[in-house]
Order: sequence, then structure tokens, then C-alpha cells
Amino acid sequence: MNYAIILAGGVGQRMRNSGMPKQFLEVHGKPIIIYTLQKFERCDDIDEVVIACNVYWMDHMKKLLGRYGIKKAKRVIPGGKDRQESVKNGISAITELGAGDDDIVVIHDGVRPLIETAIISENVRVANKYGNAMTVRPVIESVVITEEETARFDNFKKRDATYSLTSPQTFKLSILRQTYDDIENVNQPIPLLDTALAYTFLGNDIHIIKENNNNLKVTTPEDYYILKAMLELEENKFVFGLA
Repeated sequence: MNYAIILAGGVGQRMRNSGMPKQFLEVHGKPIIIYTLQKFERCDDIDEVVIACNVYWMDHMKKLLGRYGIKKAKRVIPGGKDRQESVKNGISAITELGAGDDDIVVIHDGVRPLIETAIISENVRVANKYGNAMTVRPVIESVVITEEETARFDNFKKRDATYSLTSPQTFKLSILRQTYDDIENVNQPIPLLDTALAYTFLGNDIHIIKENNNNLKVTTPEDYYILKAMLELEENKFVFGLA
């Protein structure tokens, strides 16, 4: 079985809106979280979905699932105080659903609604083969890495070997569970919020999947309007000869 944990526990502090979490904001009359869930609903490689939701919005989430016919969503569970805790809550939920050690768990941000089903499927394929996978986006501009106020030549990194981490991040359940068990009592130099970060911090290598640059994470008001434009473009591809 292949499971998805959709992280939708955020409160949207950077959206500067009236208080509605960003995942429930509507774009063209549909909540952002529903665009995301519909991608997983349509993906043949996903069997069941668990949603880690802001606890105060769980009833609203359940109503949306019924309204939009999201059949694969089997549980809406409380999100944790941070991403790490939300994932662990998701692990507990899919275990209760009967997930086994070799089952695949795809972890995805609820506010990344433009994820392609092909990328979800590739995550499942790679994780089935190697036990792990993470999605990355090739950077477009040159990258400088420095902790100083100046930079030297070796602080510049080649664009074709530099990526930003996105989602999904995908693991066999046994590996995912072991990762969180192992970091429980480890001194963390930085918050290991991303599962991929925690997994590699423990000394493991993780396989990468390169996506295009459209897998936007809606975090700010500017992102909201970019998403709106990208969805309009998606609907009008034939008009602009992009299909």
C-alpha cells in the first residue's frame, strides 16, 4: 500500500489575512488544500491519504472532503506544534490504518497544490526501490553560500549542482519510523523539521527526484497571486500554444 500524509496544520501567519489558515484560502472558488488533495486523488500510485490539520479547522476540512468528493482521505488528524510532530501524528494514523513496514509513505505540503502526479508516482517508484526519495527543484540563479558579509570564489556554487528542497519526501514506513525514533534524543544543531533533513543528519544518503519550477509553496500573499496566475495559465494552455 502507498499512503500520503498531507501536512495542513499551518496557521498562515505570513499571509497577513483575516485569520483563515492559508490552506483554506480559495483560488478561483476552490480551497488551496483541495487542489492539492485532488492531485493525490487522481494519482493511481496513492491508495490512502491522511491529513494532519490545524485542530481548530478539522471539522471544516472534513466538510470540504465531502463537498469535493475526496475518497482517498481516510483520516483527518490534529497537526502537531511543528512539522516534525505532525509527521509523527501521521505515522501513528497510517499505522492504525494497517500500514506495514514496507509500505510507502509520501509526505507533502498541503499548500503545494501544483505538484504533478508524475512526480508523486516517481517518488513512490524510487522509494520502493531504495527506501527513500526527496523532491528537489533545480535553482535558476547562481547561489552564494556564506555566513560572512563578504564572499569568495569558492562560495559560489554551480547552478546545475544546486537545488532547493521541496516536497514530496517519501520513505518506507519502517525507515520513516526509525528516523524519528533515532532523532528523538539527539542534540539537533538546527531544527530537523524536514524528514529528509533528519534522515541525512543521521548519516544516510537520500535519492533525489528533480521536478520543474512550478511546485510553488503558498506562504505569502505574493505566492497566492502567483498561484492564481499559474492556475489561469494551466487552464489556458491551448490558447497560448503551450499544451
